[in-house]
Amino acid sequence: MTEQGKITDINGEEIILSCSSLSGGCKSCSGNSFCSTNGKVFSALNGENINLKSGDTVEIYLPPGQTIFAGFMVLIFPLLSFILFFAAGSWLFNGSEGLGILSGLAGLAAGFYITYKYNQISKQKNTPQITKLISSL
Repeated sequence: MTEQGKITDINGEEIILSCSSLSGGCKSCSGNSFCSTNGKVFSALNGENINLKSGDTVEIYLPPGQTIFAGFMVLIFPLLSFILFFAAGSWLFNGSEGLGILSGLAGLAAGFYITYKYNQISKQKNTPQITKLISSL
């Protein structure tokens, strides 16, 4: 999936981008008028060593598989951890619902922590890549 962004800052190989409602998928989205994504900043890598400067509009590539996996890790993995820890806690504490819920909350926290650590370790691999310069100031 390709999107467009405007460069706001350059820190070595890391490029800070701002997305706009004019980018790829946003043009056709019906929620464009109230979307909170407009103006958000994110980072991308300049793996192609394109000569870039602040204010340039660039195209970035977000691999669909990695995007889906990232959504799974942030949303589904902690929920599955909650369910697993809840069931294990209820079984361990002889059906005590209160202790099962506490175990589930511990599982939820563990799921978010594992996701956070995974994202730190694989940041370089999962960061969007700038593929081309669209317009320069």
